[in-house]
Amino acid sequence: MPWYLIETFCPEPSASIVFTDGQQRDWASLRTVQRSDGITGIDELVAQVRATGDELDQIVAGRMGPRRVVMRPVLGFEGDVYGIKTWIGPADETPSPARAIASVNWDVDSLVARHTLESYMMSSISPDGFGDTRDPGQFLRKVVQFDALNELAELCMNDGSRTHFQGRLTVLHDDSHLMAWRGVARSNAGPDGTEVRGMFHDVTDTEEPQIAPLAALKLGHPDDGPSTVLVAYRTSPTDPSDVVPVLMYWISPRPRYIAESAVEHSHSSIPGNLVNPSDFGEFLRAREALMAGDDAMEIPIDVELLGADGEWVRVRLTLRRYPGAVGSLMHVARFERVGQG
Repeated sequence: MPWYLIETFCPEPSASIVFTDGQQRDWASLRTVQRSDGITGIDELVAQVRATGDELDQIVAGRMGPRRVVMRPVLGFEGDVYGIKTWIGPADETPSPARAIASVNWDVDSLVARHTLESYMMSSISPDGFGDTRDPGQFLRKVVQFDALNELAELCMNDGSRTHFQGRLTVLHDDSHLMAWRGVARSNAGPDGTEVRGMFHDVTDTEEPQIAPLAALKLGHPDDGPSTVLVAYRTSPTDPSDVVPVLMYWISPRPRYIAESAVEHSHSSIPGNLVNPSDFGEFLRAREALMAGDDAMEIPIDVELLGADGEWVRVRLTLRRYPGAVGSLMHVARFERVGQG
């Protein structure tokens, strides 16, 4: 009997099926469960779990006889129900083990990710080091291949250009094995429709982890050469002039002299940003110059990034557009420390 993953990102009664036994579904209606499993009232059961945040295990009547329904909520960092793992089978049958699934919430102002211990433990050996708030680059630090990252970044901008996301990624576990994950997310989520909420789903038992030769370089150690990072630009939906550059994803290993996280440092009113706020203008002037659409054009700037010791580190950074239409939202940056051998 299959396990379904039902997403409940948006206010009731919005809910849809996004996975069946690890296989992606395209936001399918709950009616498909009623038809395939011969039961009615699935909407009411989903509403009950959403309201209580508790597991459910009960026998319901169906056209194929009594059916056992098991529902296990996937909770967000604030305790809301982001999704429901759902198993339906014969009344006397025991459910198979459910796959690991965890939630994430992206702050639309800073792109900081807020997640749960369950999310952290999906790729960790020990809970030591867990923090429920993570910089974008820190949150994605174990991701070694993410072909749809640009689509997730567009969604996290929450500017209306993209409202749904589904994508595949390869993650390195702390014990050094690779995992195949599937991500799903929506904008316009949460009680007031202003949040970006998502879930990550470990499907290693149904898919082989994918890794390209260039992605494999991320598994090595940083050296003294240039470092490469993806830069995204968060634009306020209410004020188009309010634009903040964010180091979104490390393409090369993060250099040791740059802080892993800025969340713990109160250096500005914007949490989790590794860029010195006084240098935002340098990024924005380069962004303006790169708006022309020439993917080969490069703009050099000198800026400060947060160092591992909590002090600012000056770097010489070169920006170019991310390939494709999303290049106006994201740039590829290569940089080296200034004045260091």
